[in-house]
Amino acid sequence: MVISFEVRGVSYSINTDKHSDLTLGVRKQNNVNCYHLDEPAFSYFENEFFIGSLKKGGSVNCEKISFYPHASGTHTECALHVVDAGFTMMDVEIPPIQLCKIITVQPQQVGDDKMINAEVIKALSNIEQATAIMIRTVPNLAYKKHFKYAGTNPPYFTTDAIRKIKDLGFQHLLTDLPSIDKEQDDGLLAAHKQWFVTNHLPEKNRTITEFIFIDDQIKDGNYGLSLRTPQIETDAVPSSVIIYPCQ
Repeated sequence: MVISFEVRGVSYSINTDKHSDLTLGVRKQNNVNCYHLDEPAFSYFENEFFIGSLKKGGSVNCEKISFYPHASGTHTECALHVVDAGFTMMDVEIPPIQLCKIITVQPQQVGDDKMINAEVIKALSNIEQATAIMIRTVPNLAYKKHFKYAGTNPPYFTTDAIRKIKDLGFQHLLTDLPSIDKEQDDGLLAAHKQWFVTNHLPEKNRTITEFIFIDDQIKDGNYGLSLRTPQIETDAVPSSVIIYPCQ
């Protein structure tokens, strides 16, 4: 199916049969992980009257899943993650299809840190006025799908980089990193706050999506983005990230 949409008077079209799924799902083992948070836990309901497991003789499977969205795969978060926003992910409005720009960057080594700062993205523009930006970091190896990031001081965004991205008009930031902030920053979360807060007020329809994986076969450029989130009343939820080449 071909779908057309318009951004600031410019028409784009996508073919829904040609898509790439960038989502890291929640699995029973070998998940990506960060911040020393527990791995996802799966269990079947059972009491004296009912067994929710086919393998144990029950009539149906009734499985309970317990996990931290921030540490167990692709997730999307709102301002409530870092400030007392007064709204949750249930209130965030995300377009069903939006124009997304994909770029690839090499974080800059500064001492023991690897940073995505304003210098790294100095060539970034947004003449198309896309609402979403997706940033792939290199090296971009398959281990990112399963890596345990805790204690590794992964790359992060500086506030000057976030300010530039925000000033260019992007509202939805997607990255393959576990967080846009430094792993150990004494609780400042400066990059998150730079992104979510404007004039001391949290912005409701602004999101960050972390732990995506963009295969090297996907070229930098413009795409149609379907970013889908479940209706769960919290600060961050597991999400689905699908892209379509623009024609």
